[in-house]
Amino acid sequence: METLIISPSAQQLEQSQYVLGGMSHTHEFATEQGTILQLPLPLLEKKTELNELILIDTLPVTHECSFPRGTIRYSKTREFIFGYIKTEQYLGLEHLEETSQHAYREMLQLCLTLQFPHLLRIWNYVPHINETEGMTERYRLFNIGRKKAFDDYPQIISNRYPAACALGSFDTTLRIVFLASTRKPYYIENPRQMSSSFYPEQYGIAPPLFSRATLVPQVAGAALFISGTASIVGHESRHKNNIQTQAYETLKNLNTILTQANMIIKENRAEFTNAQYSLSLNELFWRIYIRLPEHFESVRSVLQQAGITQAVYVQADICRTELLLEIEASANYFTPQSDHIRNA
Repeated sequence: METLIISPSAQQLEQSQYVLGGMSHTHEFATEQGTILQLPLPLLEKKTELNELILIDTLPVTHECSFPRGTIRYSKTREFIFGYIKTEQYLGLEHLEETSQHAYREMLQLCLTLQFPHLLRIWNYVPHINETEGMTERYRLFNIGRKKAFDDYPQIISNRYPAACALGSFDTTLRIVFLASTRKPYYIENPRQMSSSFYPEQYGIAPPLFSRATLVPQVAGAALFISGTASIVGHESRHKNNIQTQAYETLKNLNTILTQANMIIKENRAEFTNAQYSLSLNELFWRIYIRLPEHFESVRSVLQQAGITQAVYVQADICRTELLLEIEASANYFTPQSDHIRNA
């Protein structure tokens, strides 16, 4: 069984470790290995190198190809595939609904053809996500296209959705980053929040389909992917226009999701025999999306008080206009004997 490792760096790869994929925040990532996307969002802090990489203990094979509306690049092993799609919207010729549907269909067909039936995590970077197109917000059009594509692929999507996020970028390229596997994850919901599948129509005729997190069993422990999380309780946004209280509410949601993941580890010890049974917030890797740059210091202060230090802060539009902040995270559950992996 292959082992997936989340790491901020590829500088000290252990023997038999390779880069499967990831995202770079500061510059084009110089490596012949894997599939790396340069994230199209401005950094809110000055650092020379910020990456979120997914390492693997099997040499991946990388491919790049074009389709009628864009390009797709991916790296795969026997058990995992990481890739991204970049596509331009034909302004004036089609709606974002059509663009997102086509892009998602390309991704899902690829996973089906290559036999990776379980989507673990998707990152969506949607240009000008809060603007209107015709009479409809672009985020809602994106959700319609995504749902139509999901409906077309029940072999992969069977009412179990991957962890995901959708953030607004500032150029004209729709970017969809994905991680899939032959291995079925645990799909995690948050008891403080309504499942996104059941959001009422006030948020659009198609709900934003995702799980709050996915947990992937591994020989050396487990990998956790927490979706973009905001100040939402039930289905309602909380603390409009108050960045600090939104940050505190978001932390409550993140703590609850992490507690759910820790419970799954403890309750399924036969499957997770080699995993430590709990993680705390300061052991995760974080990406913090902030709508307004002037809120950076306030958010960082709140998160540092909570012990969150392994964090990247970037500017992005959030999927609801009243929300000022969204946070995502990932983590490795390791065996006590796996310190060399932990420090990769």
